[in-house]
Amino acid sequence: MRPNSSIDIGLQLLSMKQALGASALCSGVAANRSAKVLFGRPTFAQRLLNFSAAAAPKNNKKAPAPVAPPPPPPEEEEAEFMDDAFMDPMDSLAVPQRRRVLAMKDVQKQYDALHRDYQAELAQLQHKYNLKYAPLYDERRELFLGRKPVTDKYELEDDGEKDGPVPEFWLNALANHNKISPFISERDSEVLKYLEDIRSEVLVGEERGFKLSFHFAENNPHFKNKVLEKVYVLEPEDDVVPKHFTGTPIQWKEGCDTTVELQKRRVKGPKGDKSKPAFVTEKVPCESFFTLFDPPQVPNEESANSMSEEELEELEEVLSNDFEVGFAIKDQVIPRAVEWFTGEIAPLSDADYDDEYEEGEDY
Repeated sequence: MRPNSSIDIGLQLLSMKQALGASALCSGVAANRSAKVLFGRPTFAQRLLNFSAAAAPKNNKKAPAPVAPPPPPPEEEEAEFMDDAFMDPMDSLAVPQRRRVLAMKDVQKQYDALHRDYQAELAQLQHKYNLKYAPLYDERRELFLGRKPVTDKYELEDDGEKDGPVPEFWLNALANHNKISPFISERDSEVLKYLEDIRSEVLVGEERGFKLSFHFAENNPHFKNKVLEKVYVLEPEDDVVPKHFTGTPIQWKEGCDTTVELQKRRVKGPKGDKSKPAFVTEKVPCESFFTLFDPPQVPNEESANSMSEEELEELEEVLSNDFEVGFAIKDQVIPRAVEWFTGEIAPLSDADYDDEYEEGEDY
């Protein structure tokens, strides 16, 4: 049966998913709502989609599409529901109650100011404990690399094999995480075999967020960088809404870039030319874990207005996945890397769960 740690991580993943709700894709209703925000600020996804709604349609067609006849008036109950769904609650309040709501919004502003102080102190506390964790992470790295001797035999009989580093430690730790593994390609796996350590630190300056540092072996044959960094800067009012991401440009060695693949494209010759067609080889972007270090920019209102709703939704999905991967590495993989390496902390897949359930059934 599953160890308790897998239940714990399931709860952690559920908590993370709930926390990330602010950066998830909006529902169809939210996407079609007016950009007006009645109370509070819009989520990142809503901001993107609202920019799109404010922009003119971009169908790039020469003639306008035919206009459909107006729909029949909605049933009374349906119309009433739609009015309720998009109505400003302030409209139904008398003036004295509106004053009370506005007074509560003043209280909310005081809370927000206090919460910013809390976040600043929390970042300092996290930074303090990251410094205390560092020696433990150093020891873990020395054990994984085979540099620190292990004196305890842990009730294991010698098998005659030579002592040495634990192979593919970080590759397996990352690949066993259900959120991260879908983004690791077979070519990425060859690169991640040279990953020696991952560290995180909290931003304690004016900007909020965190930074991940990926340390690679000296003999890594895939790129020249020894350390790749990824910085997540978040909006000051929210814990999970991204402001902008930055990554280290990777200095790939010839033929080793896992973020692109080579594709041949046929080139037509001049009309009437009966010689054999020519082909050119092009580099085409492909899915890769290492696109993490070349994230798309969070658009401002002007650039968002030039994008279609489909483009904005696609961008939102990319940024949301990017943040969830970084968040999982920081809060789950780094602190408990050995348990992710063994897989004991990884949640069961649906197929594994069904198999385990069938084996445990009593007939």
